[in-house]
Amino acid sequence: MTTTEAAINAGGARLLVVEDDRLLRELLREQLTLAGYRPRLAADLASATDALAETDFDLVLLDLNLPDGDGIGLARALSGSGVSVLMVTARDDLESRVEGLYAGASDYLVKPFSIEELLARVHVRLRERGASATLRYESLELDVARGACTVGEETFFLPERELDVLRLLLQYRGRVFTQDDLERAIYGAGVPGSNTIEVYVHNLRRKLKERGLDNVIVTVRNRGYAIV
Repeated sequence: MTTTEAAINAGGARLLVVEDDRLLRELLREQLTLAGYRPRLAADLASATDALAETDFDLVLLDLNLPDGDGIGLARALSGSGVSVLMVTARDDLESRVEGLYAGASDYLVKPFSIEELLARVHVRLRERGASATLRYESLELDVARGACTVGEETFFLPERELDVLRLLLQYRGRVFTQDDLERAIYGAGVPGSNTIEVYVHNLRRKLKERGLDNVIVTVRNRGYAIV
């Protein structure tokens, strides 16, 4: 995973791992945590259903062969909910792949797999989910695909870098980003190493305040920025 991806994940996208193999479950917990995500584990459909009732997840990694049933049913239940599903299963036949995708999975990964490939697929699924979203805060709406901000009846467009900062803070609302996190997410390896993030945040605050939205982006002392 690149530094850019790690920085974007620093806010900790919430992942539900539904896997009955204990060793694989713990391996996925370790690797996903190291990649900056916040995984929760479920060993069967019952515990997965309980977890989904308690938490809004960004992505579900779903095994199909579970002790208390077939994961296909859970994928169908999640279809249209806005939660992406990545099926991770030993079923490698064409019929199972097709059935899984028709059930609502956005991707299908066959065991055994490399951790690098799994992390890449997780990143792509989350990126696509964010790219197609409309992010909201009070009267503010951000159409990510168009890069358009709307407050009330007014639609306006932000410079690319300011838009990147606002998108990250909205997409991972409530999670604190350090200045370093935001710089790496925006610039990758070519970090300017200046006060550019402070300037972007200052400009965003001013533009939002002009439209009646004050204190949208808060400074968390000694930590960074967040929208709460």
